Amino acid sequence: MSYLSDMNLRAVLTVLVARAGGTVDISNEEMYDAMIPGGSNGERFVVSQTATGVRVSIEAAPQDRSGLN
Repeated sequence: MSYLSDMNLRAVLTVLVARAGGTVDISNEEMYDAMIPGGSNGERFVVSQTATGVRVSIEAAPQDRSGLN
C-alpha cells in the first residue's frame, strides 16, 4: 500500500483525532507551514501495512535528511 484513498485518509484521521481525545487544535501558522513547506520537496507520507493494520509516517524532504547523519 503506497497511498491512502480519501476514504482511508478520513478513517486514519478519525482514529488519530479520537486518540487525541476528540479534538485537535491546529494554529493557522502550523497549517500554512504544512501546506506550503519552505523547501521545494515537502514531506511525503509513507503508508505501509503491518501485521495488524496500517502505519502512516512522514518522510522528511531530502535536504532535511542530510542533517540526520
